[in-house]
Amino acid sequence: MMQSTYKILNNVQTQLFTWGHPFDCNGSDVIICITGNPGFPDFYIEFGKELHKSTNLPVCIVGQAGHVEVPDSESNNLDGNKELFNLQGQLAHKLDLMINYVDKKSKIHLVGHSIGAWLILELLNINESISKKVSSINLLFPTLQKMAESRNGKFLNKVLRRINIFLVMMFSLVSLLPLWLRLYVIGLYLKFNSLPPHYADRILKYLNPKVGEKVLFLAYDEMDTVTVLNTVALDKVKNLTNVIYSNKDGWAPVHYMDDLRIFQPHLQMKEVDIEHAFVLKSSEQVAEMVSNFIKVKQN
Repeated sequence: MMQSTYKILNNVQTQLFTWGHPFDCNGSDVIICITGNPGFPDFYIEFGKELHKSTNLPVCIVGQAGHVEVPDSESNNLDGNKELFNLQGQLAHKLDLMINYVDKKSKIHLVGHSIGAWLILELLNINESISKKVSSINLLFPTLQKMAESRNGKFLNKVLRRINIFLVMMFSLVSLLPLWLRLYVIGLYLKFNSLPPHYADRILKYLNPKVGEKVLFLAYDEMDTVTVLNTVALDKVKNLTNVIYSNKDGWAPVHYMDDLRIFQPHLQMKEVDIEHAFVLKSSEQVAEMVSNFIKVKQN
């Protein structure tokens, strides 16, 4: 059964979704999944459920710091706290979870989606104690290099970044619309994109000005920071790592796989016909691939 809990990670109150008991599991292996950006953990519920069901291991889904409105009001504020919500802050956020909360006797299986994959490589590169505990790594549709050069990155940098003030204002204006109107528009979007109706509550939850500005803030930092592939980090973990790319990815195009081929055959890679935002329609399919790799690395 899934549980929702709040922990203070790097001074930010954070909502976590768990299956089993990853913080007290008597040394059992634990799966930690780091979301992409937007770091909305609700959209990873089906994925986490399938991972737990398939592996029978405790699972923890952690989103990006600040991407969920939480009861602690200070944890919702970008102004004065930017160092908590940029990429370096997100690294400290994930390290806090793994060092201070995950059962200290447990081996860890790391799963990172999009920017979550970059965060995994970086934290393993800077923290030897965590590296020694890792049994497997799954990098899903990973944004590991040249983000600003990707199709979506160019649009974000050249268009959205220039109208950031307008975008933040739009979040505020949408939040003022009557609830029935917001739900109606969300319903149309879901129907047009063949997505399940229960996503409406999740989307409504994140149409929040304080969340939206931090999502954009992190995205711009990604454009400036995620440039060169960290080959040193990849070389350290190549024997433990499975990488999945999509042939329809606007953030991590398949030709970016070429930069990783020097680590084969130790590193495993696969190309699939699945959207970058796999959690919307393909959670079960991707969870099966991830679970199979975890089971191999358990033996």
